[in-house]
Amino acid sequence: MKLYHYVLRPNDVLKKGLYSFSAHKNADLSYYIKRSNAKTHDEVCQWMERCFEGRSRGVRAFTEPIKYTKNSIHCLKDFADKCDLFEIDVESLNKDGLIEAVYVSPSVLELQHFNKNTVDEILYKINGVEKIDFSPIDWSVCDDKLQRRFAFVRYYLLIIKGGIIDAKYLKKI
Repeated sequence: MKLYHYVLRPNDVLKKGLYSFSAHKNADLSYYIKRSNAKTHDEVCQWMERCFEGRSRGVRAFTEPIKYTKNSIHCLKDFADKCDLFEIDVESLNKDGLIEAVYVSPSVLELQHFNKNTVDEILYKINGVEKIDFSPIDWSVCDDKLQRRFAFVRYYLLIIKGGIIDAKYLKKI
């Protein structure tokens, strides 16, 4: 079972592993500062943990690599082109007891009530990696005009013990 994660270049993921927000002390705080009113990395982590336990140790992952369309050149293609794509061996991570929990963020289009301008990262806990939905993602719903990169596609958040996925569980694609 494989999931996919994007990391901006340059990076040292194959040497040091894939860091969650809590483990990445030099992470870009700008997005989370707007959402949380926090000012420091520690304050953002505290805010994440108030959302739900383990949130700051989460690593976002997709069931397939990004597929952009002519309508998502800026929100998807430009993002993917700046990143390295890593395959995560979820089965081995799970077997080794390193996944504490799994959350899904469904497409906001699947939600009964949503405001495309305000809804942000809806996460539901699922009962283990066995419940990950590997059906194809409809990437055509992503549109540069909406300025929402991943709200319209399903993705997962793996809560990782220690907050770092060791490089032995990763493969650069």
